[in-house]
Amino acid sequence: MSLGRSFIGFSVLALMAGAVLWWGVSGGQAPKPQTPSPAPDGGLLEYERNTVEIVERYGDGVVYVAVRTAPRALQLPPGFEFFAPFLQAPPQEGTGSGFVIDQEGYVLTNYHVVEGADQITVKFHNDPKEYRARLVGSAPPLDVALLKVEAPKAKLVPLVLGDSDKIRVGQKAIAMGNPFGLEFTVTQGIVSAIRENPGAIGDDSGLVPQVIQTDAAINPGNSGGPLLNSRGEVIGINTAIFTPTGQFGAAQFAGVGFALPINLVKEHLPELRAGKTLTAEVLIQNRPRLGVSLVPLSLYPERLRQQHGLPETGLMVQEVERNSPAERAGLKPPTRFAYLQLPTGEALQVGLDGDVLLEADGVPLTSIASLRQVLYRKKPGEAVTLKVFRGGRTLTLRVVTQVIR
Repeated sequence: MSLGRSFIGFSVLALMAGAVLWWGVSGGQAPKPQTPSPAPDGGLLEYERNTVEIVERYGDGVVYVAVRTAPRALQLPPGFEFFAPFLQAPPQEGTGSGFVIDQEGYVLTNYHVVEGADQITVKFHNDPKEYRARLVGSAPPLDVALLKVEAPKAKLVPLVLGDSDKIRVGQKAIAMGNPFGLEFTVTQGIVSAIRENPGAIGDDSGLVPQVIQTDAAINPGNSGGPLLNSRGEVIGINTAIFTPTGQFGAAQFAGVGFALPINLVKEHLPELRAGKTLTAEVLIQNRPRLGVSLVPLSLYPERLRQQHGLPETGLMVQEVERNSPAERAGLKPPTRFAYLQLPTGEALQVGLDGDVLLEADGVPLTSIASLRQVLYRKKPGEAVTLKVFRGGRTLTLRVVTQVIR
């Protein structure tokens, strides 16, 4: 689902629209049509003015990112060194997007845009010059990279980082970037959904539990560009698309794009500025946890749930770690088990009479990702309120989260 290094051809459609002039009739003679005076802003509608203002104010802060990866030396058997120059692959090149976040020259982009690059350059809007950039810090599991570009301060137009926790479905969304290498392109749509990550962004560690879905056109090359709200604040980083295979096998926009919520990025900015590489292990170590292993009841066959009087949805506790927040709060593991046959052919042991987590801070728990979304907003030491199903009755437990090493 990458939006990275690909290219397809494009076609241009010319659209023409007719105009109808209406006038009143007085004394049997039509008056001469009056040409209205042009409005100072060209007669733009309010939502158009808003978009134009945002583009004019912040557009220069969106950058074109180009990368180059030198071919790696081939390891040939002794006696075949002569053929090495003829067998080397050409350098790999790619493009993407990014945006300036301060006047020190820091630029946010996607990790997959710059992964493995030997050379990174940045171009600004309406400036053909390329400026060298270097990778400062990265969080590969989040698909985030922080660059620093050596450019004059006059070129640096920082974008304002917003609050992605305040996004509402249906609100305006503006995407900026360089799709298919077409420098500085703006598209507009709405926030279509705030949903559990369908695997579009990051690795499979669950560290990106939620993503922003938008219908603003996003295509290969938009990766790393900003998704903005109607105030011009960055609410997400455009990262992935759900797409059918296009011409020549290249990905094409099909009305479903995904952005990484900016609050998740802001949380790790100090570490990225410090030059750290945040692996999944490092990120997980710093997340507050309950100390339980869980299995969604959605994996249980309906017959098995009915037989043991279990709810339709929730998370069945499988194990409770010793001296964990879950144990101190009194969460109970199962004493009876069954085996489920997975589509992969493997057998999964699941509990039948353990506690079932139904809600966390009022959020229904339909998947492990939905619990992570609640927990990852907590700081160690903050409590989460759990609604728990136990033995046919419902109770409420307060669990104080902590980092478990």
